[in-house]
Amino acid sequence: MNLALRDVRRHLARFVGTAAGLGLLLSVVVAMQGIYAGMVDDATILTRAMRANLWLVQRGTRGPFAEGSRLDPSVEARAAAVPGVHSARPYTYQLIQRQHHGAVMRIALVGLGWPDDPGSSLPLARGRRLAQPHGEMIVDASLGLDLGESLELAGEPYRVVGLTRNALTSGGDSVAFLSVADAQLVAFDQPAEAAVLERARVVDRLRRTDLGRAQPSLEELANDPRWRGPALASPPVAAVLIDADPHRIDAVRATMASWGDVTVYSQTEEEALLLGGVIQRARMQIGLFTVILTLTAAVIVMMVMYNLTLEKTHDLAVLKLMGAPRHRLLGLVLQQAWLLGALGYAVAYGIGQLAYPQFPRRVLITADLALLAPVATLVIVTLASILGLSHVMRIDPARALEG
Repeated sequence: MNLALRDVRRHLARFVGTAAGLGLLLSVVVAMQGIYAGMVDDATILTRAMRANLWLVQRGTRGPFAEGSRLDPSVEARAAAVPGVHSARPYTYQLIQRQHHGAVMRIALVGLGWPDDPGSSLPLARGRRLAQPHGEMIVDASLGLDLGESLELAGEPYRVVGLTRNALTSGGDSVAFLSVADAQLVAFDQPAEAAVLERARVVDRLRRTDLGRAQPSLEELANDPRWRGPALASPPVAAVLIDADPHRIDAVRATMASWGDVTVYSQTEEEALLLGGVIQRARMQIGLFTVILTLTAAVIVMMVMYNLTLEKTHDLAVLKLMGAPRHRLLGLVLQQAWLLGALGYAVAYGIGQLAYPQFPRRVLITADLALLAPVATLVIVTLASILGLSHVMRIDPARALEG
């Protein structure tokens, strides 16, 4: 006869209810860790997808993700001329928010250096990479856009030609990939009223100069909506991605580090900047919540097991008086604790399968987390049963003769 199972049957409703409550707590603990793992993966997926050996960003900054970076486009040609460099690609990054079919979309626009980088390194789930420099984009499936659907940006339609999976930022925003030229077109887009006001400011500045007073006809040219001022410089880019010979990467980096307008980061360093700066506070907060919930689950199991043991004081005293071995009495408490942990983990696993896909943030259950969760549950319930075990050791067999 298994005394643990026999006692569980006597208090089945309370035991199952406690297991369900423990399962809810465990599901939240696992969700916290899964959200953190998903946050780390989201933060680094953009850097991994670019598959660059080196990242050139503005001097003194920490790259296009941790803070703003503005590089002169001439850095691309300068970097491509360094011995050992296979290719140099421009890269832009910006966050926008648009409304599409009544839904608000927050999108991270990533500009790719087409035609050298049409998105070949992106993990496409469906569709194809960019085939032309204007009017096409690759988006993450979380945006809800399908292949062939168009999204209006800067007054023009952009057709979805490819879909990726889990291409998200550290903030959970979906990523859309398009050419650098299109990304800059969206970034510098302005409404018609703003263009009219800008022309008025140009006319006002002309009137204050000797050139404008000497040639009044320039005012008519400035007021003409078809006229655009000459571009004195190309728009800046956020970074330049370097593909270099692995055997000469140290020499390439040393050469570029000597330039006064750029800072050079490796792929590993760029990811470390994201993890150490962008999501550091979130990581600490999630870790604190995880510790609190874990301690809460341990205290609940401890009190439940102690109360169950306390109720069996007379029965355990009778067993001691009859000569029951100590390991069997201790096993009674441990077996119940392990059963409670197993039922709680089963509830947590079921909740996770149903609820985690519905979370607004991605919950990534890694292989390590899937292995650690049941082991941690076993450790928690075992440690939580110590209070009940100590009570068993203190029971006096003479209490069996009490009424």
